[in-house]
Amino acid sequence: KDDISSFMKDVIEANEDEFDVIVLDPPKLAPSLSSLDKASRKYHALNRDAMNLINKTSGGLLLTCTCSAAMTQKDGGQYFLNIVNGAALSARRRVTLLRVSGAAPCHTQSPASFPAGAYLTAALFHVGPADK
Repeated sequence: KDDISSFMKDVIEANEDEFDVIVLDPPKLAPSLSSLDKASRKYHALNRDAMNLINKTSGGLLLTCTCSAAMTQKDGGQYFLNIVNGAALSARRRVTLLRVSGAAPCHTQSPASFPAGAYLTAALFHVGPADK
């Protein structure tokens, strides 16, 4: 058992492994708007480190998720995607957004009476080869 941040940093530093697919699905990091700035920095770091573990020669796929309503709903849903794009710049990797998904149909939503119910976002990116 290991903290994912520590694990990714150790693998990056050891230059041991590269991955073709990474699924990054952390617990709720922004339970409220007041914690959004701190959570944004954590999402940025997690996604940057995950991209640094994607195969540097051929690239690969990153499925990155958030279950924080504050993250999902800010800026019409673009805030989380912008954080991932910023992480790609920090990792010096090109990303292409392939798909964005929300909650499954079993998660009923009522945008008018309970907008915080739209709290799940999963974004699938192709992460290109590392810049040389």
